[in-house]
Amino acid sequence: MSMKLVLVLGSACLVSACATTDDPREGGFVSGVQGLSSGTYERRVRDREDNLARLRAVQEDLKQETTGLDAQKQQRQKLLDEEQRKLASLNKDVKALEKKLAALSKEQGTSDKRVAELDKRLRELKGQLSKQGSALDALEGGGVGSADALEGSGAGVDTRRQQLEAQRLALQKEYEELLNLTLMLAQ
Repeated sequence: MSMKLVLVLGSACLVSACATTDDPREGGFVSGVQGLSSGTYERRVRDREDNLARLRAVQEDLKQETTGLDAQKQQRQKLLDEEQRKLASLNKDVKALEKKLAALSKEQGTSDKRVAELDKRLRELKGQLSKQGSALDALEGGGVGSADALEGSGAGVDTRRQQLEAQRLALQKEYEELLNLTLMLAQ
């Protein structure tokens, strides 16, 4: 009986040694020899190297895209900062005009229709400037925060900023008209 047991165990070992696989981590000695002689292992290595090269190329493309998006973000932020600076300057000018109008109102009297009209237009201008400032603040908070936000809404941010710039120019024109009217009344 011991001979039979040795034959059965020997047969089991021989069969398990003959089982082959392409994965060198799973196979035994026979699989290793077969993988080396057939070139299967070299193909696996080449496939993995090719896959790694493709992944590195994708990573480089993504890096370049991120750099481009960051540059766009900086440019938009620069334009937005310039627009906010111009709006702050206009607000400062409007406050100075408001002081001139107050002095003119004291000088000419509050009953003068022209002074009252200028005061009304000045208040409207201040309200529009306030809305303009809020819109610019909202644009800064929501439009240029991250690369993902830029990518998704880049054209919308530029369009909105251009609209706000046009509105600021219209407000600047209104301010200049009010200033001229104030100067004419002061004469």
